[in-house]
Amino acid sequence: MYYTTRRGYLNIILLVIILLALLVLVGWLGYQAGGNAAEGRLGNFSSPKIILKGTSVTLTPISLAQNASLQKTTGVASISQEESKVEIDVVLAEGIALPEGSVLQAWLVDAGKLGGLGKASVSDADQKYGTPFANIDFNERVNDAPYAVPLGQLSWDSIRESLHLFYEGNVILNPFDAVMVTLESDGNINNYDPRPGTPILIGSIPQ
Repeated sequence: MYYTTRRGYLNIILLVIILLALLVLVGWLGYQAGGNAAEGRLGNFSSPKIILKGTSVTLTPISLAQNASLQKTTGVASISQEESKVEIDVVLAEGIALPEGSVLQAWLVDAGKLGGLGKASVSDADQKYGTPFANIDFNERVNDAPYAVPLGQLSWDSIRESLHLFYEGNVILNPFDAVMVTLESDGNINNYDPRPGTPILIGSIPQ
C-alpha cells in the first residue's frame, strides 16, 4: 500500500515537471518567433526611405543653412500631385542637432512673378468677382513673391532614423514648383508667425 501511494506521488511530480518543461519550451519558441518577426519588420526599413510612390525630389541645403550649422543636412521628398500626397525625410549630419527651441517645417512653393523656382501660376482667372484681400496693392505684392503652403512640422521617426513628414490633402498640387523645408526658430508655439521661417532645404519638382 505504502509503495503504491509513494509511486503515485512520484508520477504526479514527474507529470508536473514535464508540464512545466513544456510551458517553458512553448514560451521560448514564442519569444524567438516574435523576435524574428520584429527583426524582419525592422529589416524592411532603411534611412531615409520613402514609402509613397510618386515623383522624387532631392532637397538641397542653401547658403542660409550654414547660419544654423545645417549646411550638411540632406533630404528627399516624394510627391503625388494628383493624389495630393507628400512625404519628406530629412537627415541631419552626424553630431548636429537643431538649434534649441527650433523646429523644421515643410512647404510647397509656387514661384512668384519676380522670382522663385519654376514658373509662377499667377492668374486673374480666380478673381472674377473681386480682388484678393480686397486690396489691389496687397494683391500685387503677393503675386510678386513666391507663395508657400504649409505641409506641417517634421517630427523624429526612430525607425526611419530621420525627421519625417507625411502629408495628405484634398487639393490638387499641380501648380506648385518646389518643396521647401524651413527652420522655425520660434518653435511654432504660442502666437507664432505662420509664414515661412529661414529656408534650409529646397528642391524643384519635375514638371
